[in-house]
Amino acid sequence: MNRAFIPLIVANILTACTTTPVPPLTADNPANPSAPVAVEQPFRNPLAADDLTKKTAQIFARAQNPGPQPSPTPQQQQTGQMPGMKM
Repeated sequence: MNRAFIPLIVANILTACTTTPVPPLTADNPANPSAPVAVEQPFRNPLAADDLTKKTAQIFARAQNPGPQPSPTPQQQQTGQMPGMKM
């Protein structure tokens, strides 16, 4: 008996959905063809250098071009001992 009612219930639901009128679209609804067009903000260039990128580039540039190098320390004689170990 339940098997007979299921198709009847489904048919009633589908009939009710098709006969219900669609509500009218208001002027501010985006689906309305006469709705005003939204103003779009221009996208910022994601590849443009911002302040943090510029600061990082300056730090790297300074690291690549260091000032005068200190003179190398004199070579110690090779005596088979590690430097700094005195026996």
